[in-house]
Amino acid sequence: MSSWKPITEKVTNLRQRRRADGSVRVWWEATADAQRLGFETVDLDANRPTWSKREAERLNLQLQRALNGTGAARGAGQRTISALIHIYRGSRHFKDRKPATRKSYNTNLNVIEAKWADALVIEFTKPVMDAWYDTLRGKHGDSYSKSIMLMMSRLMSFAETKGWRPEQSNPCARLGLKSAAPGTRFATWPEYDQLLKSADKLGMPAMACAIALSALNGARQTDIREARLDAFKWVQVPGTNGRLIWEFVRSKRGNHGIAAVHQLAAGRVQQLLDAATSGQVTLLVDHISKRPYNVRLFNARWREIRAHAAKAVPTVATLQFRDLRRTFGVWARAGGAMREDIGDVLGNSAAVDPILGETYMPPQFDSALRAIDAIKRPVDD
Repeated sequence: MSSWKPITEKVTNLRQRRRADGSVRVWWEATADAQRLGFETVDLDANRPTWSKREAERLNLQLQRALNGTGAARGAGQRTISALIHIYRGSRHFKDRKPATRKSYNTNLNVIEAKWADALVIEFTKPVMDAWYDTLRGKHGDSYSKSIMLMMSRLMSFAETKGWRPEQSNPCARLGLKSAAPGTRFATWPEYDQLLKSADKLGMPAMACAIALSALNGARQTDIREARLDAFKWVQVPGTNGRLIWEFVRSKRGNHGIAAVHQLAAGRVQQLLDAATSGQVTLLVDHISKRPYNVRLFNARWREIRAHAAKAVPTVATLQFRDLRRTFGVWARAGGAMREDIGDVLGNSAAVDPILGETYMPPQFDSALRAIDAIKRPVDD
């Protein structure tokens, strides 16, 4: 084995690669099966080979438990948290959720299993859960700790349906979970403009389009990443020369969305439509790999763009991609849009089954159009 590799033993899913500058990257690679269970690739430390080896082995054990659903320490067939999670993932309570929700649940289930894999379900009490919540909250804050405890509560309720716990014995009930303060960060126009300039400078037209669709159309990252080429079409809209329309199913709520693409974003969408290659399905394709984005790659590209933009506009450094969706709401309200109209864009209203034709639009389309078109670039005096 080459001497440049810091870890000489063979460890499943552990990868090592020498970079062009001579440094070495070491990481634990999440397989396709692992990704379906919510695992993600984890970077390790080439300067700490012993620790990296142990960490890779720990992740392999955690993955194996997630795949098998049993805890070795307690023995097969016992009613452990690992066994419960395995059954839960195969139940309608999990399978009937939307893909984005299942992914979020999987992430939280992995955290729970890493902590409590071999513990018997019947042994959990309210004092134990209250103490764990305090620990999580102290280390990770309100939002993360509440998310984990709500997942644990679902598991305990599920255990009741399987007869693993008595009815009305959920140890996570009425713990007084605290919600994080609502986010308030949104982009300014100079920040938004610099992000687009940086994306263009770095040769990332797909990411520039994603930024525009989030800030100007209020779209979630998942919906943008998964947007199909055939979801966009030009239609006649009264009072216009035609508008580019985006029709999709919202990843979080599962309801149909249909909206005109903001005029300031339509050109970037059309650019990608015109550049699409044979066999391409999604609108966004990474400029290097020529493949659709997954979450990890999308976030990596976003960080590259943000770091570049921050050199010119330093405040961009604190902006998260999810803040762009909030930006839409702030800008639309500033432009005079009603809250109800904004809700139709964000998908917070009752769902309809839209049938898009050349002349017919569902009621939500008109209100969404008002909110989208309310966003106007400020005019300098």
